[in-house]
Amino acid sequence: MGDLSTILPSYFGFSGAKAVKERGAYLFDSAKIHKSNSTPREIIASFDLLKKIEQAGFLYADVIIESTQKTPFVTLGRDIFVATRYVRGREPDMACLDDVKALTQSLAGFHKAARDLKNLSAEISRAPSLCDVFAKQIATLGASVKQVNRRPRLSDFDVLVLKNADAFTARAEKAAEILSATDYKNMYENAIANNHICHAALKEETFTLTQEHCYISRFEDATIDLQLTDLASLLRRYARKSGREMPIKTLLEIYNKTSPLPADAEKIIHAMLLFPWPFLKTVSQFYSKKRNFIPAAITTRMTGILEEQEEYDKFIKS
Repeated sequence: MGDLSTILPSYFGFSGAKAVKERGAYLFDSAKIHKSNSTPREIIASFDLLKKIEQAGFLYADVIIESTQKTPFVTLGRDIFVATRYVRGREPDMACLDDVKALTQSLAGFHKAARDLKNLSAEISRAPSLCDVFAKQIATLGASVKQVNRRPRLSDFDVLVLKNADAFTARAEKAAEILSATDYKNMYENAIANNHICHAALKEETFTLTQEHCYISRFEDATIDLQLTDLASLLRRYARKSGREMPIKTLLEIYNKTSPLPADAEKIIHAMLLFPWPFLKTVSQFYSKKRNFIPAAITTRMTGILEEQEEYDKFIKS
C-alpha cells in the first residue's frame, strides 16, 4: 500500500504534504487523519451534522475534510480514514474551575447552534426519555437484588450490593420524583420534535483548550435529546474530579448567558445528578449481561463508585 504518511494527505487534496504519525493519527498542517470505527453512513451523518452546526454559527467543533472523491472519508482496503481539522491545544483539567467555566461556555455555544436543525440524517438517533430510563433502571436493580437473595453463597460484590441497594433505590426513586414534578416531559418532546442535538459523550479528550477558544470534538455518538443531559454530564464529571463544594449556580449562570435555560433546568439537573448512574450501571452489567468480571476488580470498582457518590452529594447540596 505504500507509506500512509505520504499517501493519505493526497487523498484529501493535500498534494506533496507529508504527515507525521502521532497518537494513532496522521498530522499535517492543520489537518488530522485517523482510522474510523464508524460506518460510511455514520460518517456522512456526522459530516452533515457538523456542517449544519457550523452554518448555525458554532465555529469550534470538528471540521471533517472532504476527500478528492467528494466523500468525507477514504477507504483503503478494509480501513476507513477520516480527516478533520487539527487544533493544537491541551486537554482541560476537570478539577480546575477556570477550565470547566471555559468548557461550560463552549458547550452553551454549541447547544445554541445545535437546535431546530432541519433535514437531519436518520443516522442521528433519538435518546429515550429519562422518565422511562429511570423506571427501567429501578426495576432492574430490584430484579438484581432478588437474584442475589436467591444465591446460596454471596461474593464480596454481592454483599456490597445488598448493603447499599435500599439506599440507592431510595435515591433513584427520589430522582424520579423530582423529575416528574418538572416540565421535563414537554421539554423532552419539544427537543425531539425540533432536533436538539446532544453530544452525549463528553470527556476530557472531547475538549481542546487554546488561549482563545474551547473546541469540541468527537461527535460520533451525538443524539437528539434534551440538551440539559450534556450539561449534567459535564457537572457530574467536574464533581467527581474536583471533590470541592462549589455552587452549581455558578456554572449554570455562565451557560445561561449564551444559551438561556428553562425555568425547571436546575431541578432537572438535580435529578440527573442525584440518580445513581454508576451504581446501577455496574449492577446491571454484572447481573444482567452475564459478563466476565474479576471478582476483586469489580468489588474495587463498586467501592470507588460508593465513594464518588459522596462527591456528587456535596456538589448537589452546595
